Amino acid sequence: MARMLLGIGARSVTWRGIRTRADRLLTLLVMLLLVVSAFADQRMETVFVESDDAMIPSREVRVWLPQDYDTGDGRYPVVYLHDGQNVFRPGGTFGCWFAEDAAAAEIAAGRMHEAIMVAIPNNEADMGKARITEYQPPTDINPRDPSRGNGICHRYAQFLVGKVKTAIDAKYRTLPEKEHTAVAGSSMGGLVSLWLGLNTDVFGAVGVFSPAFWTSSNFTKSVMEGTKKDGLRIYMDMGTNEKGNLTGDYWADALAVRAALLEQGYVEGEDLLWNPGEGDEHNEKAWARRLPMALRFLLPGEKAAAR
Repeated sequence: MARMLLGIGARSVTWRGIRTRADRLLTLLVMLLLVVSAFADQRMETVFVESDDAMIPSREVRVWLPQDYDTGDGRYPVVYLHDGQNVFRPGGTFGCWFAEDAAAAEIAAGRMHEAIMVAIPNNEADMGKARITEYQPPTDINPRDPSRGNGICHRYAQFLVGKVKTAIDAKYRTLPEKEHTAVAGSSMGGLVSLWLGLNTDVFGAVGVFSPAFWTSSNFTKSVMEGTKKDGLRIYMDMGTNEKGNLTGDYWADALAVRAALLEQGYVEGEDLLWNPGEGDEHNEKAWARRLPMALRFLLPGEKAAAR
């Protein structure tokens, strides 16, 4: 009768086995509550940033604040992310990075320093063509659309640093110094992140996801022929199934740049991290999967720093 009441039927199950199952369920419940707790106190806000450059439109940026932001008066590092439509849920047309989930989990595990994240939307005008121009270095012309002329990422940089970062530093308790400021993005966003790291003294770490080097041969050449920039940490990745640009595949371009950076004196695992995505293609799903590793490297937490 006891077995029937427990829904065990004719199977022979000991009370010890039942307690073991109960312990497992309790452990899972506690873990779930910890995860929920880590996410419950997050806060998302928006800040409208005016631009005084007709080529760089004003836009609303989204700001993610970590769990403990409102419980003290501490200051926080900041990560700026391009293509902001796709960074936080619900995401954009091409998917979502779920960056708030990745950051909350990495911070809770001690692998990432508590930080503020700022998602800056791209310029969606002209069916996305304006985005490429905005993120492209001024030394290059998009080979797929030469009529747009040279890139204007130097003007985007002025907006990002002079307007967006200034507004964020004024409104929130940030650590504004270079060593506490990172920037990241994918494809053209990865390209402009590397450009910003090498051509400004604002960012101490850059996240270069699946960089579209094929669009900017002059900039790529300058990176490969350049010298190491002290104080800059570079995360770079690429999916093994990324293909389709004018040079044949993204993979070969990224490997060539990585080899050049190592030759310049960057040290793998110290100020350079190469994170290949096995079987990954060129999409938000792949970048979301690789984001946790990037966050650990860009802003390492206590556990990551102790290694």
